[in-house]
Parts: sequence; C-alpha cells; structure tokens
Amino acid sequence: MSVITISRQFGAGGKTLAQKVSDKLNYKIAHEEVIEKLAEQAKVSSDVVSAFENEGRGLLTRASNFLTRQRFIDHVMDENRNYMDGGIYIDLLNKILPEVADEGNMIILGRGAQFVLKGRPDTYHVLLVAEREDRIRFMQDQYGLSPEKAREAVDKQGERREALMRLFKRGDYDDATHYNLVLNQSKMDLDMAAELVCEMVNGV
Repeated sequence: MSVITISRQFGAGGKTLAQKVSDKLNYKIAHEEVIEKLAEQAKVSSDVVSAFENEGRGLLTRASNFLTRQRFIDHVMDENRNYMDGGIYIDLLNKILPEVADEGNMIILGRGAQFVLKGRPDTYHVLLVAEREDRIRFMQDQYGLSPEKAREAVDKQGERREALMRLFKRGDYDDATHYNLVLNQSKMDLDMAAELVCEMVNGV
C-alpha cells in the first residue's frame, strides 16, 4: 500500500514515467481525482481548478496574497464560495493529498506532494530532471510541437512550477535531499527510470 510522488521539471517526462510505473505496479495515478476533490471542496468547477493550476504568472502573483486562517475558515463555511486563490489552494492540498494517499497504491504527480506527504511511512518521493534542451526536444517528439512552441511551453510551465513552490514557501524544491530518488532523463531513458522506481518500491 505504498505511495509514490513524482516531482518533475516540465518536459522531463513525468506523466510518461507515472504511466509506465502505474502499468508495472498496477498503481492508480491521482490526477483527475485531486482536481475533482479540490473543485468540490472549493465549490468551483474542475475547469476553474485546472485553469488556476496552469496560470503561471497569475499563480505567482497570488502567492503573496494568502488568506489568513480566519478568512480561510470563513471561506470554507460560506455556502456560496466560488473562487480559488493561493491560500485556499494550498490549504486544500494539505487536506486532500493525505486523503488520496490513504487509498494506497497511488502515484501522485506534482502539486507539492513531496512536501505535503513528507515523512509519511511507505511513501517514496521521486524527482525527474533533464537538461532544458532535452526537455524541449521531448515536447517536440511527444506532442508534435514546433521548437518555438516547445521552448515556450517548457519556460512557461517552469514558471508555473516555481509559482506553486512559492505557495509552499519553498525555494529548494529541486534539492535532492527531499527525495528518495533523483532521475536525470538526460542520462537515461524513461523505461530505465521506471525500472528504478519499481525496484525502489519493491525493495529490490
């Protein structure tokens, strides 16, 4: 009943790795479930949550505008609440991700799960990195993007990731000491990476 969190630089192949590990271990990937829980508890649509997570600059701006604890409680108690901001988002993640992890045999991709679930038993934290040019090339190969669009996507989503980590008040999110396993996709392919993750979880 283990849990795997995968943090990644955009374009390093995090979703692909999660799927490969899921296929090998028969683990569920928590993605839509997290969005649905966030939307339900914030009383917004799933589209609002998805848009919020993908804002980048907007998310970064909100990072300095946290709700106070009392304002958060007021928001939770308000039956008409219909908005999302940085404070609400992080508070809900801290509530929802442990609930998702309790289901066991779960892979959680991104969303700061390595910090929310830090120290949790039977939880393995993986960091996936790669050189920028390799990540750009991956986006071209996997999604058919032009070099310009791939470069734009990598840079924009890198900004979004930085914004999310600022919400967690973390500037050291790529520090290897936070993770059980750091994989450099500029040095190995994703099949090898998946094997290493499975070996770690299986205690091989």
